[in-house]
Amino acid sequence: MKKSIIVTIAILTGAFVSCHEPKEDLKSPLSEKQFYKTIGEEIPFETAMNWIENYQNQNSSSSGRTEILSDYEVSASQMDALLASTADLVGVAFHYGTDGLGVKHIILIPVDGTLSLWSSIPGRIFVDANTGSEISQSTANAWATNYKNAHPSDVWFHFFGKYIFDDMTALPYFDSVEIEQGLNLLGLTPELLLIVWNEDLNLLGRTSAENCTVYDASNACPPCAVR
Repeated sequence: MKKSIIVTIAILTGAFVSCHEPKEDLKSPLSEKQFYKTIGEEIPFETAMNWIENYQNQNSSSSGRTEILSDYEVSASQMDALLASTADLVGVAFHYGTDGLGVKHIILIPVDGTLSLWSSIPGRIFVDANTGSEISQSTANAWATNYKNAHPSDVWFHFFGKYIFDDMTALPYFDSVEIEQGLNLLGLTPELLLIVWNEDLNLLGRTSAENCTVYDASNACPPCAVR
């Protein structure tokens, strides 16, 4: 009798542990590095277009002109090279910069597990989205510093996690990514939109939700753990 009771208790205890362990795993918080890999998500085309229009309208009222579509774009081959240039990739920072002539740039910086923008990583590629070509780390840092000094209280860069780029590069029509600034009027928050167009369906122009994929929900920095 005692033996059967002990066996029953052992079985019930084992069942409790096996059921309990997954729950504990689900409750375990993501590490900072793992969390940053998840930043970003796909958003509706109409939302993206509204935010871009909001940004353009504000820019027009403040500067007297309207930026109709930006000139920020990176080819698929250059993006693939950038993503592969950093081991233990966590994501990519899209950093604003200003060159010596006062021209605004967006600089793509792959970030590893140290969450550092400017640490020395052999082979790491920095890309200027204005030209779609590589630039040196020293040039990227100088342009970024110029921008930060001129805009000390503004957003300096937007960070997207690795998983967004896994999704992006898996798109069968990924030939390039267009980078657009937007403004969410609900919170007056700046947005950075990554747009991949399906050029095979763009016979009538880039105006349809069916012919593109848009990513947003970046972490606007500062503040953030990436530095």
